[in-house]
Amino acid sequence: MGSNISINCLSTVGCPRSNLSIQLNSTARNETLRPLNSSAAQLRLHDFRLPYSSVLCFDHCGSKENKVLVCGTEVWAGYPPETPGNLTCTIGEDSGSLACTWDAGRPTHLRTEYRLHLNSTQTAEEDVFPAGSPVPLSALRGGSHYLAWVQARNALGTACSAPRHLDLQELVVPALPLAEGAETTLGSPPITTVRWRQQTQLEDVHCEERHKAEDAPMWHVEAWDSAVRAGHPLQSDTHYVFQARCRRSPPNSPWSAWSPPFMYTTPEAAPAAAPDVWRRLGSVFPNGSHEVTVLIKPLPPRAARGRILGYTVSVGSGQLLCNTSSTSCSVLVPPGVRVLHVTAHNSRGASSPANVTLGREARQQAFPAPAAVEVQRQNQSNVSVSWQPPSSSRSPPLWFIVEWVSTAPYSKEERFFWKKVPYQDTLTYIQGKRFHWLQLVEVSQSPNLTGIEPLPTASGAGGCEEPREQKGAEQ
Repeated sequence: MGSNISINCLSTVGCPRSNLSIQLNSTARNETLRPLNSSAAQLRLHDFRLPYSSVLCFDHCGSKENKVLVCGTEVWAGYPPETPGNLTCTIGEDSGSLACTWDAGRPTHLRTEYRLHLNSTQTAEEDVFPAGSPVPLSALRGGSHYLAWVQARNALGTACSAPRHLDLQELVVPALPLAEGAETTLGSPPITTVRWRQQTQLEDVHCEERHKAEDAPMWHVEAWDSAVRAGHPLQSDTHYVFQARCRRSPPNSPWSAWSPPFMYTTPEAAPAAAPDVWRRLGSVFPNGSHEVTVLIKPLPPRAARGRILGYTVSVGSGQLLCNTSSTSCSVLVPPGVRVLHVTAHNSRGASSPANVTLGREARQQAFPAPAAVEVQRQNQSNVSVSWQPPSSSRSPPLWFIVEWVSTAPYSKEERFFWKKVPYQDTLTYIQGKRFHWLQLVEVSQSPNLTGIEPLPTASGAGGCEEPREQKGAEQ
């Protein structure tokens, strides 16, 4: 691989006036073709790195339309074998054969032959076996102690692994355990235990169990023996993979392969967290009741711990105002109510309640609005919103809410969006191309205080406008 190659073609077709061309993998390479004489040409290939190529030589006999095949050949390029490493041999319980594996190193790209050499240290007898096939124990008549090595050979060279001492008595690996099922307790946290059935007849066997979520990159490995089965605090409503392997107690005994995967889905549990919620305030009626649209962010899978069946909106007295499977709900709030409670529920129960404050705009002295608000377009689809928290406030903020109304290109349909931002952050990004208005809301620990700061619009054209009035909506 990487050699400079010259391919010569000598025409013997008897054309009075030869005109030779050489094709490499069915493609003419006339740019590197050099005539040698009236009936011979040479193709030069610099730093050749194709593992396999076909070469065809044609004589056009003075005409490009008519060509006669002169000859063809094949070119193989590769590497000499690297020294085989990490030679490992095992004897499966009840298998009656010796199986060996090793690291071959980088691919040679050439036909490479590997052979396993076993030299008895008791009789000095040496046996050679083709690689890739188990060696029957009946073919080993030189006792139980051997020197083993692997020889690799191809057209470019030969390499041998370092000899390794083998004691056939220590190479036996136990039969793999079989997963029969799993159970999960309903405690907090839920504990999952897999039932394994040992299939080995050997004594003094040690095993390991490993598991991971189906889409997770890392395994969690734990040791266990015949007397102890460790339980695992796993995430609810998640697909997991379990495997086990075993070995005998001597330190040099090899591990068995990992058992076939055992798949298990943990049961659902009640949601672990309250959903993020917000509201849009609507019309206020003479009796003091008012319209509110409650907005709900779906729980992430780790918090949902199952399929969310719906959401409930209630007031402090336990009065149910809404039960919906949607992420928004319009309710008529009775007079005097300042807080709504929103819970998410699945087949196992309900989450803790999230509180929605209904207080109107706070007095500026008690709870000033965020300051130094800036809106900047970052690219065609992202806008940054930055601000400074109020310098003085009687009630520290819990979080910030960014609200905006956006329209899709070539559409007049308006869509309302909102985003909850942690209280320690003063920068966030939102996606969209056209915004009619944005505003920043600061939520305090007092249920009756919200500081509101309208933001300039960031439209597709880069213009700015003040928030538009909307009937019955708080601007």
